[in-house]
Amino acid sequence: MKTIVVSLLKGGVGKTFLATHLAWYLAEPPERRVAFVDLDPQGSSTRRLGGERQGGFSADLFDPAAALSADGQAGLTVLGADPRLQMVKAAQDVRDFIGRFPALRPHFDYCVIDTGPKWDELTLSAMAVADAVIAPVQVAEDSVECAKMLLTALRKAEAARAGRKIAFLGLLPSMVNPFDRREMENAVKLAHAVGEKLMFPAFIKARPTYKHAAENHRPVWQENGSGAKAAAEEIRAVLAEIERRMTSQEVAAA
Repeated sequence: MKTIVVSLLKGGVGKTFLATHLAWYLAEPPERRVAFVDLDPQGSSTRRLGGERQGGFSADLFDPAAALSADGQAGLTVLGADPRLQMVKAAQDVRDFIGRFPALRPHFDYCVIDTGPKWDELTLSAMAVADAVIAPVQVAEDSVECAKMLLTALRKAEAARAGRKIAFLGLLPSMVNPFDRREMENAVKLAHAVGEKLMFPAFIKARPTYKHAAENHRPVWQENGSGAKAAAEEIRAVLAEIERRMTSQEVAAA
């Protein structure tokens, strides 16, 4: 099982959009088994994926007494967020998660983990089991600071797992207005600050169709109307490159 974490230590950067679309995309091939673990207490991804097969709750991975019901059927299985995630506060919780998470591996081919907007035990738990991390980022004035915080968190996570490296797939500019001069300037500043190797070789435009898909709780390629085809082609190309990088274990040194 390959595990990819969608993370940036800031809210409103498109994590839910990217994580849910990545899960839908990875689950398309027949017989492929994909788990989605929502570690964001806000539960946005859980609501977005409410129509998918439910496999229990992500909080069960922190509870040694809880039974894990995800049985690895073909398609997408969601381990949703619930209020118990707010009680994950201690180092022992992280150790419990690390100990229980491998039980999913025989049952799934891929696991997508969505995280919250801050560095806490939930995010550390996700990083501790990650094979790869992708980081959607908005090209705002604080983008450089947010990116550097994430890269520092990655190094801390690697240290916590005895130096075992995490494949960093890149900073992915999301919901970008290519006609906004300030946003383009911020994108250039971000690339210069972190280096081109750490930037994902594409960006996701700000499109009304993405918002409509989120409201309808379905992937954008199932949307109709003006702009849906272009939006679907754009995001599917991004998702294909994420899968290629994850499969090839392409690593950017953080």
